[in-house]
Amino acid sequence: MDTFNPEPDCCGCRFEQSAPAHHRRLVSLEAQPMMSLVELIEMAATWGEIEYGEAEPVIPPSEWIDFAEAHAWADGDRVFDALVALSSLVPRARTKAGAGAKPVPVLVPV
Repeated sequence: MDTFNPEPDCCGCRFEQSAPAHHRRLVSLEAQPMMSLVELIEMAATWGEIEYGEAEPVIPPSEWIDFAEAHAWADGDRVFDALVALSSLVPRARTKAGAGAKPVPVLVPV
């Protein structure tokens, strides 16, 4: 992670260039955690059901961990842990076969 910058609005990272408004909201996670967390929980939980990015580009939950690593934070571990937890809320993709599909066995080493 980079050196902490109290005003990270213009950092020039790839995320800021592709989705500037959403970049600002993700960066505000540390300064305004409740507002940001609620929005990100909603986005992660409904990812794949709602078409995000139509009105403005967004950074997909699959890239939130990279986003955390690409920025400097006052408490980098806390922000990183929050974004890891949030990105894990994304529902797994459903198969086209639906409910009738046979489950795939998971092999666990003993």
